[in-house]
Amino acid sequence: PFWLKQDGSVTSIALLSFISIIASARQAYARRMFSLFEIMVPQNVANRRGSSRSGPTETLIFVDVDGVLNVGVFDQGNAPVAFNQTNLQLALKLEGQNNILADRIRSVAGMEVEGEHATYEKFLAGPGDLSQVLVGRLAQLITQAGSSCSVVLSSSWRKPKHAKRVQTLETCIGTQLGRPFKFDDRTPLNEEAGGAMDRLQVLGDYTETFCHKRKGKAVNVRILVLEDFCVTPLSGKVSNGGCGFLNLPLGLKCQGVSIHSHEAAERYLISRSADSSAPSVRIIHTYDAWTTDQGLSVAVGTGLTMKHFCQAQQFLDGR
Repeated sequence: PFWLKQDGSVTSIALLSFISIIASARQAYARRMFSLFEIMVPQNVANRRGSSRSGPTETLIFVDVDGVLNVGVFDQGNAPVAFNQTNLQLALKLEGQNNILADRIRSVAGMEVEGEHATYEKFLAGPGDLSQVLVGRLAQLITQAGSSCSVVLSSSWRKPKHAKRVQTLETCIGTQLGRPFKFDDRTPLNEEAGGAMDRLQVLGDYTETFCHKRKGKAVNVRILVLEDFCVTPLSGKVSNGGCGFLNLPLGLKCQGVSIHSHEAAERYLISRSADSSAPSVRIIHTYDAWTTDQGLSVAVGTGLTMKHFCQAQQFLDGR
């Protein structure tokens, strides 16, 4: 009761202190329970994130588009906003007019990207909301994966209403590859109103079916996931929609499993294989967030930056 003022309200400092105490307790509980989970998972499953095994290898690449092949800017309560020329020009015109979204877009434009020696303007999307730099990097990964590779569209672009956009994307990828390209498959059109964890479950469902079809065959399966998870952190650190971030470590759950890191998400996908010969899995989580000097929180689906691109390459190299 002492957290409440006499008029029944709660001071912001008291509320934040209360949240901090609860978050710390939940985080400690999460670490304990996840340690128990790791003990129960066989070592030949738990450690197969990028292991190199003998025998033929088949590669599955899940491709998200928004936040992977372009940059998406988080907009509280709405779909992420594409970082393209039109939106950037509008944001520049709205400077000084107290428009939060415009302020975020301008911050993205001026933010230096790790490993790029450039700002996010390097990835500014052109027609079709695609960055040719990022599409080119996807094409390189497809080539590196080799001929035994299935490329699956897991983006919201898989919906029928985006058919023309997908055709444009396939043409762009084909141009980069120097050969015609079509996605080998699409994940099911399940409802994903729950955002990141619904997307992860869809990936898990597809992984289960994919691995089941190969059960008993002498083939190694490796799964590369290129995904921003709807501009959502997997660490439990989420924007409060205003000028800061809150730590809610148990905020993300997929089918009852707490997801507090991309490694935890990888282990979830491995568990869905339902096979003692578990796949190697690597999630390339294209997400970043920062707070501006003015205290404004900014979160983005970064696109396949050089840092993420190199991580994907290392996985395909067996490292």
